Amino acid sequence: MQKARIGWPADIVVLLFLLFATGVGSFFWHAFRTRLALAFDAIPGLLFLFVFTGVWIGRLFGRWAGVLGAFGLMIAATLSIMLSMWHSRLAHVAARAVVGASLCDDLGDRLFLVWATIRKIGWVSAQIVSLALVCAIIAAICRSIDLMMCSVIPFGTHFLWHILLSTAAYLAVVFLIRQRTRLA
Repeated sequence: MQKARIGWPADIVVLLFLLFATGVGSFFWHAFRTRLALAFDAIPGLLFLFVFTGVWIGRLFGRWAGVLGAFGLMIAATLSIMLSMWHSRLAHVAARAVVGASLCDDLGDRLFLVWATIRKIGWVSAQIVSLALVCAIIAAICRSIDLMMCSVIPFGTHFLWHILLSTAAYLAVVFLIRQRTRLA
């Protein structure tokens, strides 16, 4: 992979830029609550997920497998989002079912990638990326139950979404840097 001008690998630079953009977008979303601010919050985060997935798959199975994996995840996410935008109740139920199924399928894919990481790269790296996945899953749960928890915890669990998802992203970057160093 071609190196960025600052001497870091381009894939790491892209991921760090996307993390920074997500932080800025999150600030704008929480400050202004507009559709544009939401786009600046969500799009860099989704792009981070797609790029990380592609780089991870690429490190295990080759660059083209990584590109196909990233695009496959992007297509599945786009279809889920498009289905969730429908207004009828039946479509809403269908969209939730598709999103739920894609999350389960995605988890299965991730577990396969962890297994492949253990076999091809090693146990320590698999532990790092597994911890990143656990943090991301718990973050998603905290975000999903936030409104329900406001009656129990007055400030909700939204803050855990931010903390755990940031931790997951940090661990994902550490995982990739560790692999870059190990492969060099």
